[in-house]
Amino acid sequence: MSKIVRSDISDYLLIKATSNFALMGAGFNTLNETVGAQVESKTYINDKTESSTVKGYKTQFAFDTDLIVDTAETVAIEELYNIGRNHEVGSDAEREYIRVELFAPAATSSTRYFKARKFKVAVEVSNFNGAGGETVTASGNLNCVGDPIMGYFDVTTKEFTEGEYTETLGTLTLSSVAGATSGTTKITVSPVLTNGNVYMYKTASTVTPPVLNDSCITYSVWDGISDITAVTGNQICIVEVNSSYLAKKTGVATVTSKA
Repeated sequence: MSKIVRSDISDYLLIKATSNFALMGAGFNTLNETVGAQVESKTYINDKTESSTVKGYKTQFAFDTDLIVDTAETVAIEELYNIGRNHEVGSDAEREYIRVELFAPAATSSTRYFKARKFKVAVEVSNFNGAGGETVTASGNLNCVGDPIMGYFDVTTKEFTEGEYTETLGTLTLSSVAGATSGTTKITVSPVLTNGNVYMYKTASTVTPPVLNDSCITYSVWDGISDITAVTGNQICIVEVNSSYLAKKTGVATVTSKA
């Protein structure tokens, strides 16, 4: 059993000037979701007990943040401040907002893709407060406009994709030439290694490459540079794996080694 803490949820606001999502983290004291289910109730003539149904939602996210500006980590705060400061209305006061569930990977063992919801929100800035000697705070609500979009979020590129995550096995293009010493081959691979992943390899007369998310823990680790001992005419399979040694990309080549 795992209890969800606030840091297991991350929030992003679309910055109008750059069309990029900025993390709502540093400076934010609270950013809470009120789901706001709207219930309709009736008691029918043959019942003594009332019947209820959910007919809609009035969802909002109440925020309270210290007013911190001029840092890369607080761009979202400045965006909210300017909406209130400039008395923006209508579509000028609307933004895209994403709530990411870091406790819910969109793919097994993923540390990059997480389930998320994208909202269109009307930014309601209610107050700028601060007594003498205190940090000024800004508070208000992000009021939802229409229904949320379900999807997943890439925390590396900060991009949202609608729908379920569908992962496919990537392709590595390999070349094999004679290595520096007898019985070795020099392997080159493209595209470049994904940050956080490592290369593994296996060589034999024939090699069956793994499928997506196969465990490759029995393969040999390769640094991507060193020559590999292998026999000319045999096959070599290079696999890019994640931190759990699960296959993400793979390629096979025929070995050319130094005589």
